[in-house]
Amino acid sequence: MRLMSLMAFRSSRRLSFAVWLGLLGQLLWGTYPVVGKRAILEVPKFSLLLFATMGSASVGWWLARREEGFSAAQMLQWFRQEKTLWALALFVVLRSVSNLLAFDLTKATWVQLVYLLTPFTVAIFGALLFKEPTPPYTYQALVVSSVGAALVIVKDWRHVWSSFAADDLVGLGLALLSMLSLAVYFLLVRRSSKRATGRGMILLPQGLVLVLTYLGLTLATGEHWQAWAHLSTTGWLAACWVVMGVFMLANVLQITALSGANPALITSLMPLRLVSAIGLGWLLLGERLTTPAQWLGAALVLSTVSGYLWLQRSDQGG
Repeated sequence: MRLMSLMAFRSSRRLSFAVWLGLLGQLLWGTYPVVGKRAILEVPKFSLLLFATMGSASVGWWLARREEGFSAAQMLQWFRQEKTLWALALFVVLRSVSNLLAFDLTKATWVQLVYLLTPFTVAIFGALLFKEPTPPYTYQALVVSSVGAALVIVKDWRHVWSSFAADDLVGLGLALLSMLSLAVYFLLVRRSSKRATGRGMILLPQGLVLVLTYLGLTLATGEHWQAWAHLSTTGWLAACWVVMGVFMLANVLQITALSGANPALITSLMPLRLVSAIGLGWLLLGERLTTPAQWLGAALVLSTVSGYLWLQRSDQGG
């Protein structure tokens, strides 16, 4: 009995640690649409993501070598054996490219609102694709969150379509595609970690594929790299934050958290992304919520997803 109690205590501590890591990771990822949009005001977008994914791949390489003890030959053999890693890379590319184009076309805060649907999509896809149990109140919370997001996005309900430019509609569609890809990615990360795939071996292949993707895109579109020589101080800070704060640090935190807890639990921390996006969007881009209905919608989304998290933690005894 005492041994079982000790094991339960250690399991609970691991879960709590994973949740704290997930919390910090979500806060950092919440800054990405804002600082990314600020950075690409001054530098070519694909070149920025090339440097960012080079940073992510280098972290993956370091972890695989130092923490997991893989040689280069062992890495190649593992890549050939683990097909899930290449599926991860595919969804990372889809998510990353659609994500970048989304916040380039529409408001960063709106993009972040769409991403807050991810916890519910993870739960639904988990049930449909992998026969995982759907957490309680998933569908009810999805409906309420969607209503809240609509209140934020639509300023004038008497003239709904006048609230959107053509670029906004395309940007929101790309954000939806990015969110769906992210949901599948979260589920695949969890399945890879169950097969004893370490953080480095999850990060490295997706980083390498993204490096090749953005290298190809920056060359194919003929981006002018001379802009990097004329960056303002704010531009440098934004670009460095994308590379080191998001793609390097937040990526490691997110994968570590997903390896230690249910993906639906970690993704339920995503309301914190909206907090980061609203605060920084106001400061850096002048994107702000201007009407009582928009603030009501933001509060509705935050409270709904936070309540969904609380219900899941209670259900898991955490």
